[in-house]
Amino acid sequence: PLRSYQLEVVRAVLDSVLHERGLTFAVMMSRQAGKNETAAQLEVLLLLLRERRGGYLVKAAPTFQPQTVNSLLRLQARLQNPLTRGRWHLERGYMVRLGEARAAFFSAQPGASVVGATASILLEADAAQDIAEDKWNKDFRPMGAATNVTTVLWGTAWTSHTLLARTVRALERLEAQDGLRRVF
Repeated sequence: PLRSYQLEVVRAVLDSVLHERGLTFAVMMSRQAGKNETAAQLEVLLLLLRERRGGYLVKAAPTFQPQTVNSLLRLQARLQNPLTRGRWHLERGYMVRLGEARAAFFSAQPGASVVGATASILLEADAAQDIAEDKWNKDFRPMGAATNVTTVLWGTAWTSHTLLARTVRALERLEAQDGLRRVF
């Protein structure tokens, strides 16, 4: 089960997805605080909700091995539940499909080729403090532009110059304007 601070994140992201708000969230948790577990359980829920309608969840991580692979394995483990066991499939080695909904996992390494994907359910950056801002803005951000996709940057505090830190500052300015929580 998720803890209350994890459920806050899930509820906020889920509300944005379900109401097609297209909000961006930054989730900073210390190591071993459960950010990856929170993300995996949210991903399972979203795949279930979009199983018939379809769509793509796109997740980026700083490296393919081990970070992207770990995210993929964690999602597969969480899909081994009574509702989804035996109904999901691994496709092409980097996508998980449940019905018509898919989760695609990509490396955000500088030389990684990630063109062509469209995020219509959720766009995620895992360990966003380690993803180059130009890589994110050039290759991943456009994946959700046409769909007004909800975006989550997951990570830990590092320096004030990371993609995650810059996103937190921008979201805090928005929070001050409209009172809607975007930073967790």
